[in-house]
Amino acid sequence: MNLLLLLNIIATFILIGLIWTIQIVHYPLFAKVGSLNFSEFHLTHSKNITMIVLPLMLLELSTSILLINQDKSMISILGLCLIGIVWASTFFLQVPIHNQLALNFDLALIDKLVFTNWIRTIAWSIKGVLGFLILYRL
Repeated sequence: MNLLLLLNIIATFILIGLIWTIQIVHYPLFAKVGSLNFSEFHLTHSKNITMIVLPLMLLELSTSILLINQDKSMISILGLCLIGIVWASTFFLQVPIHNQLALNFDLALIDKLVFTNWIRTIAWSIKGVLGFLILYRL
């Protein structure tokens, strides 16, 4: 198996586990923290999760781009498109919501964060299915 492909699939599968944990467990807990401790909690969450997620997202993106040069199959192209959806959702939806939450505790914004995060959760999950298809083809 190609090292780029292996790194890409591993990064994707780790990110799938992370996004489902964030979607089902962590983001809903934001509402339970309450306004008193929320600012410190949110700052710690944002700093710590970025240290885990950003390197994996960069690895997944860079290996996907490099893989397109090797294999211009529909699966590779669709995988890169799904990563584009994840990045767009992250920077145009979730990051602005987090920036607003950094200023104050807001249940409506937390609900919006949970709702819009389904975009990333679904996109990464579909990319994981594509990863399984690629592994199956091998």
